[in-house]
Amino acid sequence: MTGGPYPNATFVSDPQYAAVGIHALVQADADADDDDKLTYLFLADSTTMADDEHPLLAVDLYGQPGRTFRVPPRWNAEVCANMSIANMDFADFADFADESGTFRGLEGD
Repeated sequence: MTGGPYPNATFVSDPQYAAVGIHALVQADADADDDDKLTYLFLADSTTMADDEHPLLAVDLYGQPGRTFRVPPRWNAEVCANMSIANMDFADFADFADESGTFRGLEGD
C-alpha cells in the first residue's frame, strides 16, 4: 500500500487467520522470502474485540520473535510512528508495558 494515512501498513482481514497462534505467525514469517518478511505486526484478536480498551496485540517478528505486548488504540499511533522511523524498537515499548503486558504511553498516562 502506498500513500494514504498509513503508507507502511498492510491491512489484512481474512478468516483463515482467525485461529492462527503466535508461533505459527512467527514461523510463517521465518519461512517467507526476504522481500516478504515483516518486522512486527498488530493483531485484532478475541481479546481486542472483548476488552473495553480494544488493545491490539503487537507481535515481534524480528528482534525477539514471538514477544508480545498489547497497545490500546490511543497509543497505537505513537508506537507505530516511533517504530517506523526506528526512533524506538519493539523491545523499548514491550519493556515499558505495565504488569498486564499493555503499553499505555511513555508517561504512564
